[in-house]
Amino acid sequence: MAALSGCGRNFSLINRTKTVLLTDEIDEQELREQLDHVRSLRLTKKEMIWLAGNTFYGRKQIFAPDFLAWLGDFQLPDYELSRRNGQYELTFPGKWTHTSMWEIPALAIINELRSRTAMKEMGPFALDVLYARAKAKMWSKVEQLKVYPDLRISDFGTRRRHSFLWQRWCVEALKEGIGASFSGTSNVLLAMDTDLEALGTNAHELPMVVAALAKTDAELAVAPYKVLQDWNRLYGGNLLIVLPDAFGTAAFLRGAPDWVADWTGFRPDSAPPIEGAKRLSLGGQKWAAIRGRSS
Repeated sequence: MAALSGCGRNFSLINRTKTVLLTDEIDEQELREQLDHVRSLRLTKKEMIWLAGNTFYGRKQIFAPDFLAWLGDFQLPDYELSRRNGQYELTFPGKWTHTSMWEIPALAIINELRSRTAMKEMGPFALDVLYARAKAKMWSKVEQLKVYPDLRISDFGTRRRHSFLWQRWCVEALKEGIGASFSGTSNVLLAMDTDLEALGTNAHELPMVVAALAKTDAELAVAPYKVLQDWNRLYGGNLLIVLPDAFGTAAFLRGAPDWVADWTGFRPDSAPPIEGAKRLSLGGQKWAAIRGRSS
């Protein structure tokens, strides 16, 4: 599994599964062509109009004009690509505001090129059968979800998708299959094209950067909560989902201010969903008890 990691002024691709030798599976020239293509992309007029006028999290015109102007001229910074011990060393030097934006396209490119390699020797009929089976398996899961009308599910699969077209098919299948139970997708293009809600949460990167900028121990201690305050202010009290594990969930709950309890949900990112939810529930009960004794 690949991920992006920040270090100083650089973002770098890290393949966590060392047994997978990416240089054996992905052609370097093809990788460079895809990375260069992404650098050539700009938001279209249609996309800019949609971003400026659409409703996000219950608010219209959520983005300031100066931010949209910056985004309209945005270009991904250059990259550095080399090989080492069967892995690609892919680094993005530059300002954090720009290098951070490489995370989604870089990981999506790596994963899609791996998928293409895996299917390269398959003929047209074999590919038809492969995708027919995949669609049937996906639809069987959609039908299982139908029996839970109170369920809310959203798509956050862009970084590690099989391909763009497959992600689009899955998003459209969920929209048709479970209707209002499908909350939306973090893929903004698919949200625009399929008339779905564009969803997202804050990321580990935000409290990490705020912590790195802290000048005192006191500022360091409140870094995770400052991110939540800024997030709340920016999005007007919508999308109040807490990401508690940037520096450990237990530490987050131990120091959390009372107002965190007013947020509507937690995202247990560093553990399986059921295990993570149970851990948060137990931690939240202890936190509430401590808060109760100290008030």
